[in-house]
Amino acid sequence: MDFFIDKILKGENFALVRNGDGERALMQGKSLSTQESWKSPSHITKLGSDLLDSLNVENPLFFYGISCPCCDKEAYYWYESRIKNPNKTFANLWVNVNFPRFKNSFEKIKKDAVLIANYSASGAKIGHLNILKHYKISDDCVSFWESEAEAMIVSIKRDFADSSDLLFAVSAGPISSPIIKNLFLWNPKNTYVDFGSAIDSYYVERQTRPYQDKHSIFGSRNCYMYEDLKCDVSVVLTLYKRGEYLREQVEALLNQSLKPSELILFCDMPVESSVESRGESVESSLESGSESSAESSQESKMDSIESHNIFDISTLDSAFDNIIKVRKNVGVWGRFSAGLLAKGEYICFFDDDTIPAHRWLENCHYESLRKDGLYGGVGILSSDLAKYPFDLAHRTIGWLDSPPFSVRNKRTKKVDFVGHSWFLKKDYLGVMWIGSNEFYKMRSVGEDAYLSFSLKKYLNISSFVPPQDKDEFLSSIKGLEYGKGAESIHKNDENLQKMNKALKLLKSKGMREVSLNLGWKCIYMGRKIALKFLKDEQYEAIKAKIKLKFKQF
Repeated sequence: MDFFIDKILKGENFALVRNGDGERALMQGKSLSTQESWKSPSHITKLGSDLLDSLNVENPLFFYGISCPCCDKEAYYWYESRIKNPNKTFANLWVNVNFPRFKNSFEKIKKDAVLIANYSASGAKIGHLNILKHYKISDDCVSFWESEAEAMIVSIKRDFADSSDLLFAVSAGPISSPIIKNLFLWNPKNTYVDFGSAIDSYYVERQTRPYQDKHSIFGSRNCYMYEDLKCDVSVVLTLYKRGEYLREQVEALLNQSLKPSELILFCDMPVESSVESRGESVESSLESGSESSAESSQESKMDSIESHNIFDISTLDSAFDNIIKVRKNVGVWGRFSAGLLAKGEYICFFDDDTIPAHRWLENCHYESLRKDGLYGGVGILSSDLAKYPFDLAHRTIGWLDSPPFSVRNKRTKKVDFVGHSWFLKKDYLGVMWIGSNEFYKMRSVGEDAYLSFSLKKYLNISSFVPPQDKDEFLSSIKGLEYGKGAESIHKNDENLQKMNKALKLLKSKGMREVSLNLGWKCIYMGRKIALKFLKDEQYEAIKAKIKLKFKQF
């Protein structure tokens, strides 16, 4: 706060906008009712669109106030990963525990000023500012932006065409940001500050916000932010057999609270020799310029390319920063090689049937700040890795909630290895290619376990599953529906045998179980006995009781 007050007192021109929950609701098209009585409708309005556009100013004199992680972690990640300008500070800069100090500091500002605020401020004395003109805002800022804002901004530019070193004091709710952005780009020789409700007391007789009561929880709240946070996450998706889910994956990732900085698509669709001999290829269908041509090519090629979907990616092409195509199928390992070309500080891979909830990347990133590691959508805790996946006592930790053998974890859990989604620092990825040849030859299995094994062996990095007790944190919201297909690895007996072979080999090379639990083995034996002697309804009743017990896992 002192930094910005000092700039104003010294006459150093800059712009400061502040965005919180109301602005984000408008930008996302989510319904919200506010204490100022305006409402955000359940669609993106013109104001919502212009607010989004106001996030893109990268001028070094332009500052953004955003939600802090202590008050709204989801919003913090949302803004942090969408605003490229490094000049970010607290949206609640003037309020909470700072409010009494703000009032004292504001009284020291004695400047010519233009006031852009609610009509109720008409004629009011705002500190010691010399108000040259007051531009009035109505109570309903959404409709005001639609119908009156453009004329008001034109009027301001006309009235102060040659101005410099003026203070534009703005208290206009969510329209403050697009107003300030517009005026600053028009004339950066003035100072534009969103003071918001911090100056309400100068023209509103009642208390408008809880923080104005120093005895309230907000009146004593002192907020924090993370230092040097890097929300730089590249995402790698795979196009193989299930192209029908790709659009849904892309939409889910673009709507993440932590928006990916880069989207990479690894196309692992094999080309049959019969197709090549006719001068045709899957690549040509991927590069098709229209949906109709893709549909016709699909009909002619489905017989030649056995059990593979031809997917017209042209409609999604612009969503990806890089599209990597291979001529022959390289198995489940190939996508991880694509990750070596990623530019992000972190990287996240997804199975082609995995649709994450909107806070999944945030979930992984936040937990990785607390404990460095590999974070996955599901984790395996096995009683004996050499018997996996035929070891019936193994536990699956993650999105699937079917206790006691599949558990949604309330806290981060350390596991043997992870799958479905993999989140880690990109620099760690290279260890996957050390001594992996005999595993890579298995092609369709083993990459998940080997990644966990190599990270632990060479870097002492463990594997974890972040909390998934809340739906918004899930790694997969349609796993039961989309994971049923015959193309799933767990549906193929040959692949299960390969997986067992890979785990036996890994254990012989030193991979160890995270948890060998005698109590868990007792549960395993109890399950076998129950299945043998109890009727189905009796077994289900006992299972329901156990499920309640494991809710706090």
